[in-house]
Parts: sequence; structure tokens; C-alpha cells
Amino acid sequence: MLLASPEAHVHVLRRSRAAEQGISLVELMVAVAVGLVVILIATTIYMEGARNFGFRTSQSENLGNSRYALGTLDDEFTKAGYRRDPTQAMDEAFPADASAHPNGCKFAAGQAIYAVNASTLCIRYQARDNNEKDCAGSAAGIAGLGAYEAPPAPALGAGLFVEKYFLSQGALACQAGSQAEAKQEVAVGVRDVLFEFGVGKGSDSFAERRVEQFKTGTLGADDVIRSLRYAVLLASTTERVTGGMESSVCDRWERAGGARASCDTNKGQLYQLASGSLTLRNLMP
Repeated sequence: MLLASPEAHVHVLRRSRAAEQGISLVELMVAVAVGLVVILIATTIYMEGARNFGFRTSQSENLGNSRYALGTLDDEFTKAGYRRDPTQAMDEAFPADASAHPNGCKFAAGQAIYAVNASTLCIRYQARDNNEKDCAGSAAGIAGLGAYEAPPAPALGAGLFVEKYFLSQGALACQAGSQAEAKQEVAVGVRDVLFEFGVGKGSDSFAERRVEQFKTGTLGADDVIRSLRYAVLLASTTERVTGGMESSVCDRWERAGGARASCDTNKGQLYQLASGSLTLRNLMP
């Protein structure tokens, strides 16, 4: 049996020790640096993607809310002054209120819409049929009437609906005539709304009906609202989505006559303006 030489044993020992040696400090630092760079890049991509997703989601939210808010304004306010019998005089179809309704609305004879303030409107209209409900789900109470037959004594629960529309905690809300405190949200995401009223004189319900001028704020006692222009300020529910980007929405809102306090960019919310116009067909020729 042959025995290995001492020199061979030393060579094998040196080779095994070399194989057991770890990485150097320089190699470790390079590996850590590369790992940190990769983590930084991945984190940046994730944060930018999350911010972009939040921005797009907020933008879609505002677009959807703006369409719904404008559609609600069109659908609801166009009911103002509706009469089951179009030949019925306005003063007879809409008698004067002796006292205010529980929701605070109080109408003069022949009046179907009026502005409580710059962002609150009261409207009233006759029910189309017995199946129609107001915004609170109250029934019309005209089961015994035929088509196009006017209510003999129009009142709440007897063929007449009264509704108040106003802003409440970031939403456009409706309060039916029979409600003192309860309300229904009809459009969310609405931070503020501005109305411009197209008015004409209405001393005679059979007189010529036309828009003579547009007014904002408080209207005169003889001003009858015939049409509306409105601007709606919407805000996303998610905050810190703008990424510090500048926006001209608040400046444009202020120039339009809106309150600057309604548009606060410090929270990083996404704002949007929407506008529309409506002719009150039941109060025009």
C-alpha cells in the first residue's frame, strides 16, 4: 500500500482551507448596495403606481359623481311646476301656503320654485300618477283621479309634492315636505354648488313667459325663476392623491363666485368643476 507524501497532504489541506473561505468585506458591501438599489427602485415603482392608481380612481369618482349630480339636477328641477291638467291656472294648481312646511319651504300663490339661498332651492309639483313618489318615498294620494285630471284641492298627500334641495356634508340632499329633519342624499361628492337664475316677471300666470335676465343671490319678490344655470364643485373622498401638482380648479371656482373655503387643496384631494343649464319647461311657454 502506497502512502502519500507529506507534500501531498499539505497541498490538499491548503486547497480545502481556500474552499472554506467566505466573501470579503468589500464583496459584502457591494452586495448590500446592489440590494438596496433594487429595493429602492421597486419601492419607487410601487409608490408611483399606487399614487397613479389613487389619482385615476379619484378622477373616475369625480367624473361619475359629476354626471350623476348634473343628471339629478336636470331630472328633479325639471319637475317644478308640473300640472296634471296643463290648462289649469298656476294659482289654482299651486295655492299659497298658510305656513311653512316641515322642511321649511313656503310658497306664494302660483309659485313652483324659489331660492332659499345661493345653494338651496325649494320646488313643488303635482304627481304624474298615483305611483309616483317624492324623494322620501311618500305616496301621491291621487288613486281616484283619472289621467290629466287635476287634484280638486292640491296639498301634500293630495296630489302635490314639495321638496327642498340643499348641500349637506359633502352631498346634494333632498328633504321632502313632510320631513322636518330627515333627508335623502341624491348625489354624493358635491362640495359646493352655485346657481344662476334666469328670471322673468310673473304677475299673471297667463302672461308671456320668458327669461328677461340672469341673476345670482337674492331675487326680487316679483322674480319668477324660468331657467337655471349651475356649477358644481366636486371633491374626491381619497386624500393625498395630487402628488403636489398645481390645479386651477379652485381659482376658477372663486372667479365663478364660489367660496374659496369650499376648495381646500391642503388635503391633497382631487377637485373638479361641472356645469349645466336647464330651462324649466313647465314654467315656460
